[in-house]
Amino acid sequence: EMGSTFKLFTAAMALDAGTSKLTSRYDASEPIKIGRFTIKDFHGLNRVVSVPEILIHSSNLGAARMAIDAGTETQKKYLRSFGLLSPLVLELPEVGTPQFPTNWREINTITISYGHGISVTPVHVVSAVSSLVNGGVLRAPTVIKRKPEEIPEGTRVISPQTSDAMRALMRMIVLEGSGKQSDVTGYEVGGKTGSAEKVGRRGGY
Repeated sequence: EMGSTFKLFTAAMALDAGTSKLTSRYDASEPIKIGRFTIKDFHGLNRVVSVPEILIHSSNLGAARMAIDAGTETQKKYLRSFGLLSPLVLELPEVGTPQFPTNWREINTITISYGHGISVTPVHVVSAVSSLVNGGVLRAPTVIKRKPEEIPEGTRVISPQTSDAMRALMRMIVLEGSGKQSDVTGYEVGGKTGSAEKVGRRGGY
């Protein structure tokens, strides 16, 4: 479970599908309670937050509400297009298969929006994030050095405009948010921090 790195996919999905804009605002003042589950922020702002603030401050509540607005089917569609719901096409026999709910309910939509309740490999994340920032095209990862003319064209997964927005948001995370320590002189670093909870031997985390 890759944790808050998944908020990038939630934002890209919402912006690309048109269910959110960069100026959209979401209530992150109170925890979300669904059945026995309580969703809250680790470092909560306890107020209404904008889409940039959701990523800059890594708000679980903001990401959850963004995903609810987009809907479960839209979430599944975009995660599938990003390659996050299928095994990698990689020149190695040892490729991991993502794990996600068979019965994908609203609580799953919420937790997956901030990277819990779905498990993928680090290469899945690198490949999918690359598509968010390279203009919006998903290309199969490879461990073989290829000539430019040998690289497949790839598949468009988000618009160039959404990709531009995601690059700007990832840069803001480094300049203003949780990724400040990764900023270095001479290189415009962009990214997203993420904390994972490890599954325990006897269940739970």
